[in-house]
Order: sequence, then structure tokens, then C-alpha cells
Amino acid sequence: MKAVLLYFGSFNPVHKGHIAVAEWVLAQGVCNELWFVVSPQNPLKTDGSLIGATDRLAMVELAIDVSKYPHRMKTCDVEFSMPRPSYTIDTLRELSVRYPDVEFSILVGSDIVGQIEYWKEWHTLLKNYKVYVYPRRGYEMPDRDDKRFIQLLGAPLEDYSSTEVRQALEENGNSDMIPDVVKKYIKNTGLWKTVMK
Repeated sequence: MKAVLLYFGSFNPVHKGHIAVAEWVLAQGVCNELWFVVSPQNPLKTDGSLIGATDRLAMVELAIDVSKYPHRMKTCDVEFSMPRPSYTIDTLRELSVRYPDVEFSILVGSDIVGQIEYWKEWHTLLKNYKVYVYPRRGYEMPDRDDKRFIQLLGAPLEDYSSTEVRQALEENGNSDMIPDVVKKYIKNTGLWKTVMK
């Protein structure tokens, strides 16, 4: 059975930190493939800052193409055709129906661990799916004795967020945190056009 690790996110936009974590996980043999599940609408994010889902998906595809493991990473747009907002447990069930020969698990940052009890049917999720946790600066990893989570202690620290990337783009055009192909896409499509003209 193929093992697929699902990396859920808004990816608004995808940045080098996302890709570095994904590459590290694949290098460790945690899974056969890693899928970036681009969420059209995160139920815990309602500030209206999301750009279009198709643009975010396209940028992830571009970033994957120039990664170390382009053939082991994929984008997943399953949530585009599901009711919104998107709930992780519903997406896992849908993917399990579509791909019965795949064992799915999920990848989250340590910043998410404290939020998990706000997720829909979180008990069911933790009981039926492995949850791998990578470190985020400023957020504690789950306790070693907490069997609900699998710690990825050696994973690279994702030192910046998509929010910081957007602010940098809008304020001074500093886009070193995103792959060049994503930078080019943003410029060509006029996203965050206040700076990237």
C-alpha cells in the first residue's frame, strides 16, 4: 500500500519553507509521496486575505517542479469540489474513497497542535490517521509521551510565514522567501501588484 502524506494549507503563497519541509520529509522516507492539499477556504481563517485558489494551486505546482523531488510531490485540489469551508476529516474520508489502496497521513506544524481540538471530529481524525508534526519557531512540539502525534524533530525550521511573505511583497518587494518561478508567476499575473509591477 502506498503511503501518502498530506500537507494541508492555504499556501497563500507557497514559500521556500513549505518546500524545504516537504523535501526533508521525503528524504527521511516518511512516505512514498507528499501531496500539497490546497484549501480553498480554511474554517479557522476568515480575514479575507486569500487570493484565488487556482492561483495558489498553480504556484504550488511551479514550486514542486523545481524542488528536489518533483516526481514524489503532487498538488491535490480535492477540496475545490467539496463543500466549504473545508474540514480535514471530510477531505480524508473523500480521498480514502477515491484512493482505497493509499494509506493517508497528515503533516502539520507545531503551531497547529494547540488548535487541533477545534477541528471537526478531531477524536476520529487522531484515532484513524497518523499526524506528523514538524517544528515551528515559537511553538512547542507535542509531548514525547503523546502518542497521538509523531514528532519530526530534525525537520528544518520554517522561519517565516505566508503572512510575512505577503507583507514583504506588498511593502518592499523582498520576495527572497519564495522560489523564483513563483516570483515570476506573481509578477506576470499581477498578484500583490502594489510592489511587483
